[in-house]
Amino acid sequence: MELKQIVGRIAESIPMIDSTTQIQNHNRRNKRPYIKGVPTLWEPQFVKELVGWWRKNHGDELSDINDEFPYPTGTTARGRGETCDVVLTGEGTEVIWGNYEWAVEIKYLRLVGNNGNNNDYVMQKAISPYLKDRSLVHDIEKIKGASFAKRRAVVFYGFEFDSDSVQHAEEVCIKIRESMGESDFYIEQPDELDLFYSKDMDPIPRNLGRVIRSVDVGGGTYSLEPMTEIIDSFLRIKGATFG
Repeated sequence: MELKQIVGRIAESIPMIDSTTQIQNHNRRNKRPYIKGVPTLWEPQFVKELVGWWRKNHGDELSDINDEFPYPTGTTARGRGETCDVVLTGEGTEVIWGNYEWAVEIKYLRLVGNNGNNNDYVMQKAISPYLKDRSLVHDIEKIKGASFAKRRAVVFYGFEFDSDSVQHAEEVCIKIRESMGESDFYIEQPDELDLFYSKDMDPIPRNLGRVIRSVDVGGGTYSLEPMTEIIDSFLRIKGATFG
């Protein structure tokens, strides 16, 4: 299996997982719910959903796939063993028993927070050299220890935003109001419903529009593409990629 196919499957899975995930995350500070979907999933949650989706929909192209596979040595700063996000072997590929064709680390680089405001930590999550930031660079260093795989990769994902995103956010906010008390497709009904509306949901389209205009006054696209160029240049200097 080639890396291009792996990336393609991850991209294909995102809208499917976004529309079917039942995982309900909450704001750690005020405990009110986030809108369900891939943007509000923590990375390990997304990885688990990805592995389940892949097994169900394209299992015939794999001989094995797992998540959170332990590295042979090393622990995190919190004292827990390091694990690799995804390990997989394509159908028909021969590997040593107990090993895999691919070890893949997956990183979520987000431009916009759950409230529609700008996320100021995307560069930190991309190229910070400090272990505390659990950055893309950290994943690259970590995966060097994947002696259980023939090939290794780090894949990051994220979303782009434009003026259509603001309209979409407005439409989803209306749908959430209409579904409240009838369906928990978008969120589980919060205890503090009025606060959820006024503090969490209603400001999202306005916040998102302000962020997009701050990037391009003409309302252009706010995407990871310029970030990708920076990351690529940085990793070439570090000798971690060839292109």
